[in-house]
Amino acid sequence: MNIKEHQLVGVSYKDTPNKSGNIKPIYIIMHYDGASNATSAIYWMSDPKSKVSAHVHISRDGVVTQLARFNVKCWHAGLSSWAGLKDLNRYSIGIELQNRGTESYTEKQINTAIEVCQAIIAHYPIQEILGHSDIAPGRKEDPGAQFPWMKFKPLIKNNYYGTT
Repeated sequence: MNIKEHQLVGVSYKDTPNKSGNIKPIYIIMHYDGASNATSAIYWMSDPKSKVSAHVHISRDGVVTQLARFNVKCWHAGLSSWAGLKDLNRYSIGIELQNRGTESYTEKQINTAIEVCQAIIAHYPIQEILGHSDIAPGRKEDPGAQFPWMKFKPLIKNNYYGTT
């Protein structure tokens, strides 16, 4: 996967209204959507009434939908903090995975999420991949106990990012 003008090349794009301002991302935040299907999750993140969004949604079948450019602040982290920073929406790219939080992630979905993360890491100075539970402990539990962190944490070790 590649990124051009802050968008993944060759994936579906559905612009969310739930965004504001520009960011220079240094974190990726992993979430589960809690929805019964990808369509309802994308619809919810595209509804101005929800006041929530993420940069990318990945279905259980590995289908990627981008909802905002990676240099735009999405509303995925909520009340959050990490490493002395507050409001992680200002510093992070949010990735939503189709999952209710109680089920295993599919192999296709995880492989696609790894590809998306690798593209982001190659393009931006990402310092860490975190879970919503890391930045909002006690308030959020996603991406949940089923999330395979051992496949994601090593992606950061050699971040020689390119141009943004």
